[in-house]
Amino acid sequence: MIKVAHLYYDLLNLYGEQGNILAIKNAFKNQNIDIRIDYLTINDKINFSSYDLVYLGSGSDESLMIALNDLKKYAKDIKKYIENNKYLIATGNSYLLFGKSIDDVTSLGIFNYYAKSDKRLRDHSFMVYKDLSPIIGFQNRKYIVQNNENHLFKVISGLADNYKSLTEGYNYKNFYGTYLIGPLLIRNPHLTDLIVSDLCIKNNYKYHIDTNTPEYKAYNEYLKNFYENNS
Repeated sequence: MIKVAHLYYDLLNLYGEQGNILAIKNAFKNQNIDIRIDYLTINDKINFSSYDLVYLGSGSDESLMIALNDLKKYAKDIKKYIENNKYLIATGNSYLLFGKSIDDVTSLGIFNYYAKSDKRLRDHSFMVYKDLSPIIGFQNRKYIVQNNENHLFKVISGLADNYKSLTEGYNYKNFYGTYLIGPLLIRNPHLTDLIVSDLCIKNNYKYHIDTNTPEYKAYNEYLKNFYENNS
């Protein structure tokens, strides 16, 4: 059985980001593999080592600070979890929690990036990134991020981490942090399959890929529309 923790599902729940959990759940269901999802929040005991994947979504500034204060007692556990090559996916502003600071508030300090609020970034923006293949989605960004290492995505169109950067997000081992919403894994089934296939291999499950699905058809249509509108 694959075990997933959805952290602060009731606080970090803006923009339909719980859809990322649905994408993961459906992907394993399509592989005929059992999956257990634990929905955990403030004051719940979190045993990070028991999970194959941990997910956090986007929230309001107030909710983000509440989650941060609760997470701080797990900082060493989280670092060990990441170093052990376990999957941790943080979308929207939740990925800022793992850096040095958010404005003048000390974050978890696991990675070296830090975030500063910028009033010019409040507008909702359409984005396309490129990893193994184009990654598509949106951002509703309040913070610029100063980061000089382990970039997740190269920006094709849209806002990067800051005004001088051509990259966005953070990737170390199996930590994936990005401001991209959409939800990320719903809009990009190839990224979901990349994660799910690796988890299958790690847990000695057989894996088969199927690109003849509504998710892939929607992705191809999104991509087609983007290129047509930006040609």
